Amino acid sequence: MKILCLNPNSSQEVTVGIENICKNYALPTTEIEVKCIEEAPPGIESYHDAAVSVQYLLGKFEKWKEEYDGFVIACHSDIGVDLLRELTDKPVIGIGEASMLFALPLGHKFSILSLKRKKIPQKEDLVKKYGFENRCASIRVTGLGVVATDEEKREKLVQEGIKAVEEDGAEVLILGCAGMTGLDKEIEKIVGVPTIDGVVSALMIIESLIRYEVSTSKVGKYL
Repeated sequence: MKILCLNPNSSQEVTVGIENICKNYALPTTEIEVKCIEEAPPGIESYHDAAVSVQYLLGKFEKWKEEYDGFVIACHSDIGVDLLRELTDKPVIGIGEASMLFALPLGHKFSILSLKRKKIPQKEDLVKKYGFENRCASIRVTGLGVVATDEEKREKLVQEGIKAVEEDGAEVLILGCAGMTGLDKEIEKIVGVPTIDGVVSALMIIESLIRYEVSTSKVGKYL
């Protein structure tokens, strides 16, 4: 199977991190390519950033949809996921939805560790969209941008992860940005609860959907 994992921002650092984690977890039979939107901002931190990214994604996808068997959107806001599901019947999943699906069987409630405070309403809307309000303990912010050092990310994720468990009742943590990828096992070891990397979750789900030979339904929501 051939999968495209798409980083919708232009950060090469984030793209390399996504590529490394995909190579670590992909099945031996999976050929995976990781691309970014070079014309997009270095981080998707606003609705405007998302609109710019999707504008260029739309133009590129006409070619990409013929080349791959499935698609991962490596942005925890799941920007462009519904659009791509309308443009192809091949499986498409965002790391936001994938991370929540992975968290559900591992504990009663999860907390999402996000970036800045203004991201909270977006995350709340995403949780509601997928119908997981009663399983979400909290959305906590690290105060970081998409691009920060691993040391900065690790410190803030541990700090907010402990608060999520001790104060909010979270039993599972979700890393709420593709820029946090690769830190899951370190956070899990320190905080002591399952910690979900959305990129890994989405990769495993898309591989399973392709192996199962299912496609996106076009009888209702998607044309």
